[in-house]
Amino acid sequence: MGRTVPTMTQIVAQEEANFAPFRRALRREDRVVLDRLFAAARHHTAPAAYLSHPVPFEVILLAMLLEMAKLVEALRVRVEDLEAGDPTAG
Repeated sequence: MGRTVPTMTQIVAQEEANFAPFRRALRREDRVVLDRLFAAARHHTAPAAYLSHPVPFEVILLAMLLEMAKLVEALRVRVEDLEAGDPTAG
């Protein structure tokens, strides 16, 4: 008997496919950013599957936000180090 519940990896791939027309309408530089967002969502499929949320796209968005928040935090720390004159921050 086959699997009846799709994996989180399959759900993310399906959502990405659903957004293909939107992606095609974007400018090239925006497509790159959208692709990075979906890559971020794929990076967190294991925790997302563990949650088993009834609306998987909400979890996908949260995974995207998590990666963006990590990036902002890393940049914030780097700017603080540069402002403090830390020569290893570059």
